[in-house]
Amino acid sequence: MKKLAGLVALAAACASAPACAFTWSDTSLGWSYGPDYHEPSLTDAQGNAKDVGKNTVTFTHADGYTYGTNFFNVDMLLSNSADPANNSNMGATEFYAIYRHNLSMNALTHSQAFTWGPFKDLTLDAGFILGSKNNAFASSKRAIVIGPNFELNVPGRWDVALLYYKENNNNGIVGQRVTFNSTWSIESSWGVPFHVGPMAASFEGFLDVVGPKGKDGFGDDTKTELLFRPKVMFDVGALFGHKNVFRLGAGWEYWVNKYGTNHHTTPGALQSTPFVTADIHF
Repeated sequence: MKKLAGLVALAAACASAPACAFTWSDTSLGWSYGPDYHEPSLTDAQGNAKDVGKNTVTFTHADGYTYGTNFFNVDMLLSNSADPANNSNMGATEFYAIYRHNLSMNALTHSQAFTWGPFKDLTLDAGFILGSKNNAFASSKRAIVIGPNFELNVPGRWDVALLYYKENNNNGIVGQRVTFNSTWSIESSWGVPFHVGPMAASFEGFLDVVGPKGKDGFGDDTKTELLFRPKVMFDVGALFGHKNVFRLGAGWEYWVNKYGTNHHTTPGALQSTPFVTADIHF
């Protein structure tokens, strides 16, 4: 925790330090919709997982400076009435925020010592996750991560991080917060450009794997969870003279053992949905 706090403090200090002036930045607003999201234990009258339609509004900011990068993302997920808010017939609302800071070893050592073979750089990745939802479960996720991140030498970018992961969360059904065991996490994200005829496009997305984290609030053992969310984005704005401004795309979200819940025994803990998406960059 002290290492993470120190790294976050360094990132904050860099915002005003001459050596840490931003070399690039990108801010965007996005929207996506998928029809078949699932939630653990959310079932219909036959005991099958309910399909939940969700609109997601996303704010994303990323920037780079002399020694590394910052990434901040906030999702507001709006469920339809199949996933109701607590004591309501209206759909639930969820907020999910992620911050990551990557500290470049090449930049810190003023060398290319961490560029070798398929690797472009080695960075120290640290950050946090904050989440909340207004359904009966009333989740209030708090998690920290820290560990090495390998930047692969590909067109665009591809990162693979091996992280320490620590989470606590609220369980409104049993009325208590749960502090989970420390565990491991693997995070990978990518953005690889390509063309479809004259149309600029990119293959983007992320893969998150979180190891078992002990007992949940119901006393059940958590399982390794895997979230995979690839998408293809098309630079539609470039057709009208506004490159890298307005994009349209589609993708697929696949989540096994959602929130660490065993999908073999709990309906709704396995999720697979297509989605459509758009974003505008400032």
